[in-house]
Amino acid sequence: MKIATLCLLVCLPSVAVCFAEERSSIDRLDRVACIESQVPSQPNTRKLCSVFVVSAGARLFLVTAGHACAETSGESRLRYRDARGGSQWVTLRSLVPKSSNPWRRDPTSDFAIAEIHSREGNEVYLSHLDGLSIPLESLSSDTPRRTTPIVTIGFPLGMGIQDEVSPLAVVGHIASRETLAESRWGNEPVVFCTPPLAQGTSGGPAFLASEANDSLTVIGMYIGVIRDSTGAKLSKMVPAHLIRKSIKSMIAESSVD
Repeated sequence: MKIATLCLLVCLPSVAVCFAEERSSIDRLDRVACIESQVPSQPNTRKLCSVFVVSAGARLFLVTAGHACAETSGESRLRYRDARGGSQWVTLRSLVPKSSNPWRRDPTSDFAIAEIHSREGNEVYLSHLDGLSIPLESLSSDTPRRTTPIVTIGFPLGMGIQDEVSPLAVVGHIASRETLAESRWGNEPVVFCTPPLAQGTSGGPAFLASEANDSLTVIGMYIGVIRDSTGAKLSKMVPAHLIRKSIKSMIAESSVD
């Protein structure tokens, strides 16, 4: 018994170190998941959007485009690549409260946030998503200058989920200062970027391309394109500081409750 106990004490720290290394080794270009939702009136048709996880202390938040969250349900599948490179999926119902709409949509910008909740049976998935998460502090409080190179990750045209989850990365540039663009609910603050990206990328984060691969500075989240009658297009992104502010507000509200 003494030998077995000693062995356990020796082995446990090694396991902890191994798990920490596993988390830190995740490529930032894999720190995005997708939400796959079936269209009720068309059983063979599925809608897909990109989504990323933000961690604030021990709390985890899903972040995606506001228009995309409207297509989700409890049966929607969150699909992602875990730290070991394996493809995983879990229903949204297993991660969020069952009794109400989990998404909090911003009133002036096209993004939505849902807090992930711990419950019996979802511990493994929470561990995976915590490993993939981007710290709240990594959401940039400023928008970089025009021409700054960025890399946006997501699942354009549903690519990257056919056989195994493998997000696509598209390098581009910031094209504008933070500005206002017309939307269905008024003028929304956006940053225009190039190149225009395809459907399925909505909800995908954009990192600074010039930083090291282990840097997690997010400057915005892709939400769509703006176009004119000639067919010319530019990408639109939500500035990251708006998402950061909203998550901080959710945390503050819950602490008061």
